[in-house]
Amino acid sequence: MDYTYHRIFGYTTAMLVQTANLSYLAIHLPPKTFDDPNLVVLKNLQPRFFTIWNVIIQIIYSAVSLWCEISTLKNSEKGDFKLSKYVRRFRDVLFSSVMWPSTWVVAIVFWTLYNYDRDLIFPKHTEQLLNPVSNHIMHTLIVPFAIWELVYRQRREPKTHRKYFYHLVFHFALYFVVITYTFIERGIWIYPIFTKLYGTIFFPLIHISICAIALSAYFIQWPLSDYIWQQGVKKVN
Repeated sequence: MDYTYHRIFGYTTAMLVQTANLSYLAIHLPPKTFDDPNLVVLKNLQPRFFTIWNVIIQIIYSAVSLWCEISTLKNSEKGDFKLSKYVRRFRDVLFSSVMWPSTWVVAIVFWTLYNYDRDLIFPKHTEQLLNPVSNHIMHTLIVPFAIWELVYRQRREPKTHRKYFYHLVFHFALYFVVITYTFIERGIWIYPIFTKLYGTIFFPLIHISICAIALSAYFIQWPLSDYIWQQGVKKVN
């Protein structure tokens, strides 16, 4: 079965929802924000939050994938038409190495800490910057968008994971550099849990745990994708 239109629907929805939400967050500034210097700092540091990175990655991936699907549809009558191998590789690597692992890191870490002690990740007063709807769009809705791609686009597991692994490591290493630079520059950790654990053995352990989640998500996607598509073939038969 051809799932082209399912994918187009998913990419379009993800792009519109996430772009609209990001635009709202960038423009909307509650009056009470100016009464709290800490909120002003957080507002200015929004681009450095990993959640924002993940949302932007979803938007970029959706835009590239939408272009790929529309281009393929337009040229469907040309038997020899193929997307550029560089575009295909970029699309595959961006999803497998960056978007999929990042999505699960954001969802698992955020909601685990939120339910354990919300002050470790999302203190009550920060709701002035991030309302419940925007919160769920960025921390919950990202998961269905990622799973939609896994369900409706078949991918083959690479013969070697080295290239994908390098991209994954680079992405997370780059973010750790950014938050460390923020600490050096501003004297603050943008996530309260880092402030609480800094200087203890648990500080490196939380980073190791995040890396473990990312790696687990990366490797799980391949057997999960195979299982989903094998079940689909059985139903068709």
